[in-house]
Amino acid sequence: MTTNLYDLLDVDESATEDEIRAAWKAAIADLDPTERRFRAYSDAAGVLLAPDKRAAYDAELAAERAAEAAAAEPAPVVPAVADPAEADPAPSDPALSDPAPSDLAPRRAPGTVALVAAGVAAVLAVGLAVTLALLPGARGDQSAKEVAERNLGFEKTSVEVENAAERIVAPAFSYGYQTMDADLERVTQYLTPALAAKQAKLWPELTDEATKQKIVVEAAADGVALTRLSADGRLASVVVFIRQDSVRAEGERSTLRMWATLQLVRDSGSEQGWLLDGICVDSDCG
Repeated sequence: MTTNLYDLLDVDESATEDEIRAAWKAAIADLDPTERRFRAYSDAAGVLLAPDKRAAYDAELAAERAAEAAAAEPAPVVPAVADPAEADPAPSDPALSDPAPSDLAPRRAPGTVALVAAGVAAVLAVGLAVTLALLPGARGDQSAKEVAERNLGFEKTSVEVENAAERIVAPAFSYGYQTMDADLERVTQYLTPALAAKQAKLWPELTDEATKQKIVVEAAADGVALTRLSADGRLASVVVFIRQDSVRAEGERSTLRMWATLQLVRDSGSEQGWLLDGICVDSDCG
């Protein structure tokens, strides 16, 4: 059996989504986004946090276990049949008489186990090397009180960044073919000037494609975890599980799930307190 994703995140197979998110955040807390373990933990969480992927994975686990159980069952024992010509005469003592036919009946061979291969879609891989400090380091001349206050400030900022990232996802990754101009204006409010300029250049192409398909996309964050925070608390790197639900004019619905690394910059003038300065998704990640 391949690595159990539940075991990888150290959660029960009956774990709730909140428990899985918490385990995922704890697992990647001190890892760089480019590390293999970071990707493994995030891939596992991506499967277990998506109801359809988790159901498919659970079905795959059940099939593998059924196959292993069938393979481990001992083969049937068939008694040897003696040559009648060499058989001993029947004993006169009833206690030594031949056993009843039912005692010699061979065990029935195990039935064939029907296995259904359940495909589990892999979550989009992402990696982004950001030169930021995960935890504020303590200098030798700092007192215990100063270290505690600094760590408390880090924890407070961590919660603030994760909440900001979660709130940014919906307005920044949603759009509709009939409201593209207004959507761009809304998205721009959550971006740094540099990223807003790049988005403005790409928007006409996205508008053309959205109009052709008559598509409306609504995004949401299914999970958020801070991975890096600069020592001065002004730059942050956050991993986000993004779900985009799309509806086309003919009624066709689809859902795209991915995880991305967002770079945020503190900006006291923005409503969220943070602005999006970079996005890394799939093959764009270096």
